Amino acid sequence: MNDPHSREYAAAVAYMGEHTVSSGTTRYRDGKLVTTYAVGDRIFFLEKGHTLAGVVVEVLTEDTYHVRRHVPDHGNLHYAVTAEDIVPF
Repeated sequence: MNDPHSREYAAAVAYMGEHTVSSGTTRYRDGKLVTTYAVGDRIFFLEKGHTLAGVVVEVLTEDTYHVRRHVPDHGNLHYAVTAEDIVPF
C-alpha cells in the first residue's frame, strides 16, 4: 500500500471498526420492547447533561450496566448506567 489514499482509507476503516456504537438487542419483555446490551458493547450515555461514550464491562441488572470510559490523562472512569440513560447516537 504505497498509495496515500489507500493508506488513508485503510486507517479510516480500522478506526470505524474499533469505534462503532452498538445498537443492542431489542426484544419483548413483559409486553414491552426492550433493548439490552452485552459485555463489550460500545454505547453512548448521558451523564450530568453530557453525552459520553463507553464500553459495557458488566451487566449489573436487567437495565443497569457497569460502563468503563477512558479519559486521557485521567485513566479509566467507571459508571453505573441505566437503560434510560443510554442514547442511540
